Amino acid sequence: MTSIKFQLPPLPEKSDELFTSEDDWWNNACLNFFQDGWGLYAIGYKEAADILVKHVNDERQYQDVLIYPIVFLYRQYLELAIKDLIRHGRRLLDIHEPFPKTHRIATLWNICSALLSKISPGDSEREIKEIGRLLEEFCKVDPTSEAFRYPENKNGHPSLPGIKHINIRNISEVVNKISVILKGADAQIDQYLSLKQEMNNYY
Repeated sequence: MTSIKFQLPPLPEKSDELFTSEDDWWNNACLNFFQDGWGLYAIGYKEAADILVKHVNDERQYQDVLIYPIVFLYRQYLELAIKDLIRHGRRLLDIHEPFPKTHRIATLWNICSALLSKISPGDSEREIKEIGRLLEEFCKVDPTSEAFRYPENKNGHPSLPGIKHINIRNISEVVNKISVILKGADAQIDQYLSLKQEMNNYY
């Protein structure tokens, strides 16, 4: 009778470290190579969500557990991308105000959209309005970026009461539509900032 040998999976050892650089350079992520990292953080969260959505679509499984990190990652992307636009827009317009500390993306979008209207009056008015509506919907489900991180809120109540289904493909498609406007606005402001810098250097 053949005996079955069980091999334990690798377990934590004294020599283990979390944050190291190793010989497999393709796995070594480079940090702090840009002075302004807001955009990098935002891109990272969205890329991670997109990868998970593709995995669910390809494998047709794990949707019931991956929905939580997917929505959290998309929400984090939206918050950081909007905050980055606020930072750049205020810099362009020479507005010196305390930076909004809120996690409420609808409130942040109100600040951001007002800046975009000043920078490019009349541009994408319908789309900006629809983004505001969609972010209000997001805030009703997850006002403070905690509903998809914890099953209960701070009062011990369910984080997502009454919600039975969320279509992962749909939320990805809608966030990507919003992303088109955010990326376009960021590129436009970046161009204006470059022109402003050139003018300042010239004069």
